[in-house]
Amino acid sequence: MTNWAWNDPSLQPVREQQAAEFKKMTGTSINWQTFPFENFTAKFTSALQGGNAPDATALSVLWVPRYASQEVILDLEKEGFNADDYVAGAKRNAMSNGSLYSIPWYADCRALAINKTMFKDAGLEVPDPMKRPSWEEWKSWVTTLAKEHDAGYGMPAGEGFDGFVLSNGGGYINDDGTKAIINNKAALEAAEFLQPLAMDGKIQTFTGGGATTAGAQFESKNIPMYYAGSWDYGRMEDSGIDWQYVPHPSGPQIDTSHTWSAGVYYTAPARGGANKEAGLRFLEYIASEETQKKVVDAVGGFPGLKAAYETDYFNNYIEEHPKLKTIEQEMENTIAFPDHPEVSTMWSAVHTSAQALWTGTEPQKALDDAAKEIKSVL
Repeated sequence: MTNWAWNDPSLQPVREQQAAEFKKMTGTSINWQTFPFENFTAKFTSALQGGNAPDATALSVLWVPRYASQEVILDLEKEGFNADDYVAGAKRNAMSNGSLYSIPWYADCRALAINKTMFKDAGLEVPDPMKRPSWEEWKSWVTTLAKEHDAGYGMPAGEGFDGFVLSNGGGYINDDGTKAIINNKAALEAAEFLQPLAMDGKIQTFTGGGATTAGAQFESKNIPMYYAGSWDYGRMEDSGIDWQYVPHPSGPQIDTSHTWSAGVYYTAPARGGANKEAGLRFLEYIASEETQKKVVDAVGGFPGLKAAYETDYFNNYIEEHPKLKTIEQEMENTIAFPDHPEVSTMWSAVHTSAQALWTGTEPQKALDDAAKEIKSVL
């Protein structure tokens, strides 16, 4: 069978191991084909139209609603899968219009990663890894750390902004999907709070990949704190840095730390020449407790399957790697992306406006621009 995924060198060894396990279980070989993330949807759409679609494919959570609305991927509830088997954030991202269209191989979470040595050297007390800071407490860390370093914090220019909007009770659209809310009070407070820190250089924003990411700068000890993913765990452990996770700060409107829930999800095409039987067999493998319980060890993500959290394998791994207890706690606070076919358009609109914020665009104007573009696709 042929499986597709986007390029991610860190996942290649895991995919090869999965292929070996799958062949041993089923006798079927997997031909993994990978493509650049930015070109993936165009490639997949072309394959569906041309009759050379893969038998199973990885999907970003941003793409699930679009392909579900087009009915080009299987409704997995009709194929015997049960959405209630999955944890809340992963379940919501895997569903569209009330039905399950993808299987969460793993779900992930965002938090802060801090260099404990740099905190101590700046005269700061190392925070409790399970305690959520307020915006003002976080700002005091950033301001103090920036006196000792080029910046006190690093974050992706777009998604870093999202974290503060979500952690102040905001989002892209309202619950019933009828109105853009990215320019409401919660989002405006986030923009007005962050913009001076970015303009003064106290926080650095990043738009590129590779060595230009906040994580790479943290590893190089150029920044003491950054917006980190659960998937960064293994890399940080190998870096030699004395570090830990801290929950994302929460704003004045709510007392909860929210970040996006994403991860890697798999589905099977409903057309385009895909072998339905092979695709469903692979999804059964991905959905199995045996596969799910190992994802935190394999890639730093957390299982999508509820039952995996009850296994000795998973719980022993968390006990042996206590830094991940922060992520385990914060996974419960993650927010799924809007269930809308144009959620990727919303993502791009908000992140374009966020980048404008960091170069001085007036906050209300930047957010109104994003809201206008979102409104055009509702």
